[in-house]
Amino acid sequence: MPLLHAMLFAIHDCGFIARLAAEDTGSNEMRIDKILRIIRESCYSIHDISRVETSAKSKLPRFNMPFECGLAMAAIRFGFRPPGTPQRDFMLMAAVPYQDKQTLSDLAGQDPKTHDNDPEKVVAAVRGFLSTKAPHGEKTRGGAAIWTRYRNFNASLPRLAKALDIIPREIAAFDYLRDWLAVMSAWLTLKGPSASAKARHS
Repeated sequence: MPLLHAMLFAIHDCGFIARLAAEDTGSNEMRIDKILRIIRESCYSIHDISRVETSAKSKLPRFNMPFECGLAMAAIRFGFRPPGTPQRDFMLMAAVPYQDKQTLSDLAGQDPKTHDNDPEKVVAAVRGFLSTKAPHGEKTRGGAAIWTRYRNFNASLPRLAKALDIIPREIAAFDYLRDWLAVMSAWLTLKGPSASAKARHS
């Protein structure tokens, strides 16, 4: 969760709106259909292909992230994008150098950003990717500034969560991701918007 939280904060601080399947936990839409819809509605995507840890119970890895990366690549290759939107693009992330060469060799030629399981490096990588996507003339804060803001947000999080009758252990869990996103968005609004003037989908 620390890596995901850092990634989501950086996306929003760069002036974009993060989309992920957890944004809607209802059962009226199959998960794969939800993922496909989000990819279809978005121009940019970020895929951490290192998130394939084995389950303690089954001892088998999870391939959700590589699978979703493949769906996003297919959307790019076949030219699917929302009308009137910029050209699609995506960023690959890996925990260690050359991890993709060992686990996903079909991606040869790509250049994943390595984060070493360090949230600060995730913030820097996300900023580097999205800063190139800002409309002409709009600016994006530097990675160090975003990281400082993220640390300040985390320091305020227990107090903000308490106002919602949510304890810190709960809001740090995946099941509370929607609550975390709501608190984060409110904090960013209070502390001032990103240097990019208009929020965009990623």
